[in-house]
Amino acid sequence: MSRKLKSLQDRAAAVAARLGELTALEDRSSEQDADLDHLIAEADEVRAAIVREEKIVAKEEELRAVVEPASPAKPDPEVAPAAVEVRQEKEEAKVEIRSALPHHTELRAFNKSDRDVELAYRMGKWLGATVYGREDDKRWCVDHGVIEARTLTVGGDTAGIVPAEFAAKIVRLVDEHGVAPKVCDNVSMAREVYNIPKRTGGVVANFVAESAAIGQSDPTYAQVQLTAQKLTVATRLSAEYVADSIVNMVDQVALEFATAIAKKTDECLFIADGSAGFGSMTGVIPLLGLPAHAGGVVTAAAGNTSVETLDNDDFLACIGKVKSYARGGSAWFVSPVVYHAAMLRLKYSGGGNDKDSLSQGSVGTFLGYPVYLVECMDGTLGADPSKPKALFGNFKQAAILGRRSEFSARMFDQVYATTDELLLQGKCRFDIKVHDVGSASESGAVVALETAAS
Repeated sequence: MSRKLKSLQDRAAAVAARLGELTALEDRSSEQDADLDHLIAEADEVRAAIVREEKIVAKEEELRAVVEPASPAKPDPEVAPAAVEVRQEKEEAKVEIRSALPHHTELRAFNKSDRDVELAYRMGKWLGATVYGREDDKRWCVDHGVIEARTLTVGGDTAGIVPAEFAAKIVRLVDEHGVAPKVCDNVSMAREVYNIPKRTGGVVANFVAESAAIGQSDPTYAQVQLTAQKLTVATRLSAEYVADSIVNMVDQVALEFATAIAKKTDECLFIADGSAGFGSMTGVIPLLGLPAHAGGVVTAAAGNTSVETLDNDDFLACIGKVKSYARGGSAWFVSPVVYHAAMLRLKYSGGGNDKDSLSQGSVGTFLGYPVYLVECMDGTLGADPSKPKALFGNFKQAAILGRRSEFSARMFDQVYATTDELLLQGKCRFDIKVHDVGSASESGAVVALETAAS
């Protein structure tokens, strides 16, 4: 809507309100009658001006649809509503964002559907509008709800907050590329520090003699405390590269940010040592390495000191070690090296060459349970005694992934102005707490398989 059209509509509303006040009077003075005559004439004038301005806006939309492939023309207001809806559906079906891309390179992050490609295109338009101030991109963004017109007039050292659609795509890619979001118990944190009750003990049943007093017991609970930690990503972007290939740049940055966040999230779940580099989180493997959780470790048979010598009995011992309440949703977690050098070796030697192990990017199952490949887990080959090489269990029972805030991003256009570069920053806040890996003598919801000492 143009500013002039909005101004005319506001004027029409004011005239209508005044007309309503005067016509509600039972006895009007001569001056009020004169006001009515003046308002009637003004109403006719405003109405004619609104009709004219609406036609101008409609023509502008039609012309813009010709020069901007992703912008459908505005429906004719005189066409019946049902016909408008049918025509809109047909027109929307014909909108092909791919044809509007400046480059026809195959996208990697935004390649799941036409909607994905449209998101990349919308992000490109936002960059053109906010960073480069292109008038056609500004109009496109305002018309398609990517940005408000008033936002384009705000000055400062930043080009602004990146559209939420782009940030949401990053979140979906993180969930797709990472293991932790798939297997942990995911919760939303309502506060910076969030406590979740955890059952640690239950009511005890006892036999008693006749006429003896019946003892009582109560379930016990502990608190799993989540404290949101801020994880950030940032990268410089060449202004020339952004200008020459905006959509491809959007695609590349989305994939880079998502894989970086997914990698760090998986490290926090599996190998984090509690240091600041991991947001003070401690992963399941370091926890199982502590004497306090030694009951959750399975040691391979004597002589099985390497990945290449692990056998079926070693892996079966893990399945037997996990608590029964967690076994139903359990899975294997290994590095790609361990999967191929140990699990596939055992499957093939036993005639278990199932097709899903090598096709469609799937690793299938092992001993009846799903297998997840974890890049950050140990995959050292050769003699490597007393080292954890595989995890088995149910992480929904053992770990909580708390999300305080989803991914958001900002683009800065002045930080590296002297080198003609842009700065894109992103952040999210979360915490991972591993809370059930057993005790010094008892196993928990997840166990580790380590190579033999000798």
